[in-house]
Amino acid sequence: FPVTIEFELYEGVPIQMTYAKPEHGILLGRLFFFINKWIIENGGSGEVTGGETGIRLNEKERYSFDLGWSAFPLKGDKILQTPLDLMVEIASDANSAEHMIHKCMRYLEYGAKEVWVLFPEEKLLQVYQPGRTAKIFQEGIYEPSYMNGFALDLGKLFRK
Repeated sequence: FPVTIEFELYEGVPIQMTYAKPEHGILLGRLFFFINKWIIENGGSGEVTGGETGIRLNEKERYSFDLGWSAFPLKGDKILQTPLDLMVEIASDANSAEHMIHKCMRYLEYGAKEVWVLFPEEKLLQVYQPGRTAKIFQEGIYEPSYMNGFALDLGKLFRK
């Protein structure tokens, strides 16, 4: 019996979420580090947030996301109403493939420039962009065009 910590709303239907496994947190920590390092040391911009930050897209769509990056500073103490430029989810037992894809499509529909889904066991990154087919990366370096100078080394992220 999984221990539930919160619910997400998918089209008004509550879905129980469970505690993340250590692998999930480790991957999240690495990505958080890489983006913050780019912001602080390499002339990057914006702000990164994560750790199950809440977002309310409408009355029937409320989620917690793993990590997000905004080109501009984040302000306020209210739950986000729109996605950030980059939204990141880490695949886990708590999310079915159907719910994960639904979430990605909603983030894009409501304004995200890109959505990443990380698959820890498979050691791959799936990238969604508005109006495009999802791309899968398993090695090398991924450089999002809207994050000037940021390069994600998948070998370092997944420790291959």
